Amino acid sequence: MSATGRPTPVVAEKHIPALDGIRALAILLVIPHNADFLSRPYPALVYPFALVAHAGWIGVHLFFVLSGFLITGKLLDAQGSHNYFRAFFGRRTLRIMPLYFTVLLLSFVIAPALVRMPDAFLDTRQHQLWLWIFLSNWTTPFDEGVFGYSHFWSLAVEEQFYLIWPFVVIRCRPQRLLWICAIVGGGALLARALMTMFHFNHDALYMFTISRMDALATGAAVAALMRIPAVHAWLAERSGMIASGAVLALLATFIVTRGFGIYDSSTQTVGYTLLSVAFALVVLWAALPASGRLRSGQRVLQCTPLRLIGRYSYGMYIFHLPLHVFVFGPLLHRLVAQVTPAISLAYSTAMIVITFGIAALSYECFERRFLRLKRFLVPDSITSPTVARSSSAYP
Repeated sequence: MSATGRPTPVVAEKHIPALDGIRALAILLVIPHNADFLSRPYPALVYPFALVAHAGWIGVHLFFVLSGFLITGKLLDAQGSHNYFRAFFGRRTLRIMPLYFTVLLLSFVIAPALVRMPDAFLDTRQHQLWLWIFLSNWTTPFDEGVFGYSHFWSLAVEEQFYLIWPFVVIRCRPQRLLWICAIVGGGALLARALMTMFHFNHDALYMFTISRMDALATGAAVAALMRIPAVHAWLAERSGMIASGAVLALLATFIVTRGFGIYDSSTQTVGYTLLSVAFALVVLWAALPASGRLRSGQRVLQCTPLRLIGRYSYGMYIFHLPLHVFVFGPLLHRLVAQVTPAISLAYSTAMIVITFGIAALSYECFERRFLRLKRFLVPDSITSPTVARSSSAYP
């Protein structure tokens, strides 16, 4: 603890490049999953790619763990700031809102006035209110989602987390926050078990905020651990053990969830918790100093292509599903009579490349204008100019 009583910012003084790579891996899992045309039977050689595509939903869970880690770390480091709330909510607004609401405006106001939209969109656009107020994760499971925008449920979860978590963290020492994270994680597991017992539909278990709170809480717990100097030092000496634990936890989750089955009952109960722990260990390994082969692994995450994808990942997430549903998916079906496994793989790759290009243009020409304003909203107890450069899974 510092003289002011705030937790010592063990890791906040510098940006952690490897986390950009993790963010990139998350979006590289999500896009092939949502743009997946693969169906059984497919050749044995295609199986590894099919597995990645079908299990790509775990990328969203990785986003949640990473967001819990980054957001909680910045909030802990900002404790004692006079502008604690203003800085946090202002920075989150500048990162999330401009692009998000611009896309909604284009989608629900401008595009329908210029082009004929698909009937499925016109039949569901009356549910758009839930998108505007970040509550779609509570309504989409009950057939009140909008065609082409179902992926925005995860942003709704993030926004609800942002609304509550600063008030939890503001006066919590890291040690106390660990207990809160354990209670939240246990509560999420219990809630999913009860929802399963009472036969809630699979989408509710998948999208409800409480269902994903163990992912956010395990990420938050890692941030708290790294701000306890003695624990941070102990962890730094055991990066190899942490990396091995991450691999074993992912393997155990794969087995328990029968290959990361998205709606498997084991996935939607204990599977989410196991996956949260596995990804928390991955984030912890990436954030700790390492040497030898472990350092080589971190360098892979820090390579320029992955860091660029990580930088533009928010835009990629925003754009990919509408582009797939309204533009490139229909175009593909017009061009080919049958989507073969080879065509499906080529399509997923093309979607990543196209979405990356559009997201890069959005970031450089539009989003950056708002992000520059974040320099006026640095918590006043933080003096380092590089602090809080990546304060959520969406940079």
